[in-house]
Amino acid sequence: MLGRHADNLFWMARYLERAENSARRIQSAFLHTLTQRAEGDEEWAAIIRSTGKSDAFATRHESVSMTNAIDYLLRDKSNEDSVISLLANARQNARSVRTALTQEVWQSLNESWMTCNTALKRPVNIRDLPSILENIIKGSSVFRGALYGTMLHNDIFNFLRLGTFIERADNTARIVGARYHRLLPTAAGALGGADQSQWEIMLRSLAAWRSYNWLNRGHLDPSGVASFLIFDDRMPRSLSFCYREICTNLADLETEYGRTHASGQRARNVLQQLEDGRKKDIHRIGLRDFINGFIVDNNNLSLTIASDFNLAP
Repeated sequence: MLGRHADNLFWMARYLERAENSARRIQSAFLHTLTQRAEGDEEWAAIIRSTGKSDAFATRHESVSMTNAIDYLLRDKSNEDSVISLLANARQNARSVRTALTQEVWQSLNESWMTCNTALKRPVNIRDLPSILENIIKGSSVFRGALYGTMLHNDIFNFLRLGTFIERADNTARIVGARYHRLLPTAAGALGGADQSQWEIMLRSLAAWRSYNWLNRGHLDPSGVASFLIFDDRMPRSLSFCYREICTNLADLETEYGRTHASGQRARNVLQQLEDGRKKDIHRIGLRDFINGFIVDNNNLSLTIASDFNLAP
């Protein structure tokens, strides 16, 4: 496969995953705002900070509010990480490799972009926000279903899945890292029961609220939440789950191309670090350094994949 085609596939999947992740974060913050209005603006400010675009946001808006944050995160085309920008970039990458995609995969992405583009032509009415976010999330789910159900599970599939899980792992790590102090073993006693709303935000942002409660019967505690989001192999957005999928897809590429790559070994090293952290348990790994190190390793893996497979710069 040409490196530029692999690059299109890899980044198409990353952009789609990032758009869904952003929609989920807005969704969880919106639910929090409805029930904790006094803390609402701070939650939106935290999301803007986590994107690394506080300065850019300040040039567009005088203050952080729910309305301003939603506009910037969803429909501001000057923000390359707004949902509308991400979906447009994903669609452009898909057009470049249109013949490599099945009709169902292309249609799912194209329809998602058209629906979102229509809905976001004007500032969002808060009453319409839940349905807009659900459509964005549903579009991503339909894309993944079409990918699994209609595409050959070959190198094209592998590059799409690598992009998805590299992006997903980065998102989970950054959400955990932004609130690591709330996940320390001492957090429950130091911060009190009111802090449970913050754990709920984390879990909802990662589509993990229902599954966590299923396994823990509604008992929220910082160590349990942290272990679930980092180490639980059953949770599709945990760091361990993401890296098992990354290792599997890199191994498939090694088999497909008949050679090993540095990225495969780097991914296996990260997975081993996660296994070692699981054995030490969440109380002894040094959560902040562990997560910061993971984010660096995950970014370096992305760069190594680009080097190994000649992805376009």
